[in-house]
Amino acid sequence: MYDMSGFNYDITDVVHLLQLRVRHKNSSSMDVNCPFCGETKGKMNVNLQKNVFRCNRCDASGGMLELYGRLHGVSSAEANRQIREALGKGEYRADYQVVHKEEPEEIFNAELADADVIDRTYQEMLSLLTLNDKHQEDLKKRGLTEEQIKIQRYRSVPLFGIKNMVQKLLESGQTVKGVPGFYEDQDGKWTINFTSKNSGILIPIRSMEGKIQGFQIRLDQVMEGRKYIWLSSVKFQNGVSSGSPVHVIGNLDAEQIYLTEGALKGTIAHYLSEDTFICVAGVNQYRNLKPVLEMLKSRKLQHLYEAYDMDKKMKVYCDGDSEKCKACQRKPATFYCPHKMQKRQILQNACRKVYEICSGLSISMSRMVWDMDSYGEWNGQIKGIDDYYYVLKKTE
Repeated sequence: MYDMSGFNYDITDVVHLLQLRVRHKNSSSMDVNCPFCGETKGKMNVNLQKNVFRCNRCDASGGMLELYGRLHGVSSAEANRQIREALGKGEYRADYQVVHKEEPEEIFNAELADADVIDRTYQEMLSLLTLNDKHQEDLKKRGLTEEQIKIQRYRSVPLFGIKNMVQKLLESGQTVKGVPGFYEDQDGKWTINFTSKNSGILIPIRSMEGKIQGFQIRLDQVMEGRKYIWLSSVKFQNGVSSGSPVHVIGNLDAEQIYLTEGALKGTIAHYLSEDTFICVAGVNQYRNLKPVLEMLKSRKLQHLYEAYDMDKKMKVYCDGDSEKCKACQRKPATFYCPHKMQKRQILQNACRKVYEICSGLSISMSRMVWDMDSYGEWNGQIKGIDDYYYVLKKTE
């Protein structure tokens, strides 16, 4: 929680003052385009209750004065002075017309339920759902067998009968309050955040103990540049955040373990290689990684292989074929692409964070690379570790 004593404005005022592009908004938070890394899909989350921000792409974070101060290169004290002056709320200007905003309806989130409760509710929910034929074929094309798909309990997001399903869960004695995805609607009835917009494959996220702690959804239709989203209800009454849990699959007593991004990717790679995988949701989602590594270190873990996507070694010259090219003023196409350079830098920074964590835990670490050219850069053909293992298996 940001200390708001002595302030008569909040981070909402700062966002509007900086004219940040708001992509999504509710009474507790908003998603805006990040002014630090330049992404345009609303990756920066602004918490309106705590008056703090964090970009899920470049990891920039802080309070409302840091948001303004870092962009304008001024101290927090000077940021406060300039904000007050611009908003006309201090002694610096008296002619500024302050717009009084209506207070949004307050949303209260539930406390995250116990891990056993979450697992029981999710396990029962999966027993009420099915996996459609298209999703089954998609998973088989990625390298999974029907038996493996069955073991992992992949399911399709339902498009109808959602409230009836939730009612069945309640009647069977399951707890839904505090379980990510569930929330109370405007009538005070429990439901779950399944809509036509987030239709896709439910990917269970399992803890070291094998308990389901959340779900990623592999979307049928890419939404604002995202193929995967969390099943979350943090923006609804009595809802709760997913918490971005880490997925673990394989032998927990392995001395060598692999780290990658995405539970589905890591699960496929595990089945193709029999290696043990730790899977974070994205390269910057390392906050929950350290406790997992600590527990594995207490067993037999000695070495971690970083197996993030090969974007970390992507070529950064401009080929005129990027989605960002239309907005770029750097022509002709002989320069390094600033968008690609920034993306690669973000990935490499995330890798360094993992190295720092491992160093602090006395775990040795090395990087896995594949599909490289003679200059040590990615050829652009085989991106993920699951793709790499799948190609190896086909060529055996």
